[in-house]
Amino acid sequence: MSTNAARSTDLIEAIVPFDCVVLRGLPGSGKSTFAALLSHSHGFVHLEADSHFMTNGKYTFDPLRAADAHAVVVRDALSAMQAGRKVVVANTHVRLWEMSGIVGATQLAGRTLCFVECAANWGNIHDVPQAALDAMRARWEPLPAEFRAIAFKLTANSDE
Repeated sequence: MSTNAARSTDLIEAIVPFDCVVLRGLPGSGKSTFAALLSHSHGFVHLEADSHFMTNGKYTFDPLRAADAHAVVVRDALSAMQAGRKVVVANTHVRLWEMSGIVGATQLAGRTLCFVECAANWGNIHDVPQAALDAMRARWEPLPAEFRAIAFKLTANSDE
């Protein structure tokens, strides 16, 4: 993993030129918070599968709807990029193939992308059980070396 940015302000400056920012990390790693920052301060369209599991302000994950939620994110990302908007996609993306839809949408739209691995530990807001977190951690696949030029890391101490 590249250490292309040591501070979050440097990280933001490094990734703002990209059309699609793919955030990946375990629950509680800061993906949604960072995506919201990019959305509010730089106009990125913020997309994540978790938003499809909110009902009346309460998060209720349904594994039977997970594939559909991810497909909607890819569809919306493609639509936004084709309309000239920048997008930030915040999903766990534990395995590399889980990013294939968004990578394909970015290529189809002829846009640029980068990856940000979020590695902070803020505690997850969706109360994901520890056993599920451990299983995700065990399945984690690092980005391949050829992605290092467009990959960044955000940690809890990125502002130090």
